[in-house]
Amino acid sequence: MTVHSLATDVPDGCFLQVSHLGKAFPGVVALDDVSLRVKRGTVHALIGENGAGKSTLMKIIAGIYTPDAGELRLRGAAVHLSSPRQALRNGIAMIHQELNLMPFMSVAENIWIGREPVNACGLISHRELRRRTRALLERLAIDIDPQAEVRTLSIARRQMIEIARALSHESELLIMDEPTSALTERDAEHLFAIIRELRAQGKSILYITHKMDELFEIADEVSVLRDGRYIGTASPLDLTRDELIRMMVGRELSQIFPSAPARPGAV
Repeated sequence: MTVHSLATDVPDGCFLQVSHLGKAFPGVVALDDVSLRVKRGTVHALIGENGAGKSTLMKIIAGIYTPDAGELRLRGAAVHLSSPRQALRNGIAMIHQELNLMPFMSVAENIWIGREPVNACGLISHRELRRRTRALLERLAIDIDPQAEVRTLSIARRQMIEIARALSHESELLIMDEPTSALTERDAEHLFAIIRELRAQGKSILYITHKMDELFEIADEVSVLRDGRYIGTASPLDLTRDELIRMMVGRELSQIFPSAPARPGAV
């Protein structure tokens, strides 16, 4: 197993670097001296037990929380992200588990809400709205009618719309929080195909999951948090499941699931 520590310099190809982040809530230290790097054009998985600090970390990166200590750098420059809107302007978008779409509006209206194209009279150009939406969906190989109402779509298809909306902002980093939690195996494979295409386009993905099969299938790197602290980063190719579990829980697998003593009796 090869686990990397983090140096203080910013290497070429690094889109996001967080250094020595700290965040506390009343009675709880959620993050304690956490550092992390996400390279351009990679899928970086973040894993840990419940309460490890994954949610707090991604919300800081997405501008939902502000850290009590530490620094964020994007493209090598220090930034202060005080809101999700500011994070979006800096190329970071988050796909939440709780999809945030307007069910009685169309796919196109949901993607471009607040940014609709207008014609010479200052009215919304629905033709241009549909054209932009089709072009965006085709880029992701998503076959959905731009005029379809969101309420008529499956959870998997709504998630695709969330991803398309994030990319409509020309986001460079997408944070995905347990994206397959409500998907069938077939829908999950479609999502993985989209993620691979995004990676090929040079996008970075910060992928939060608790499913190890997904991690080994889709991630280029995996970072582990435990009790609010950064444990290490490694390539899934350099890790076994037992090693990953040991990083997550801090003890050997045999200590978590001890062998049951043999019981004498008839065979």
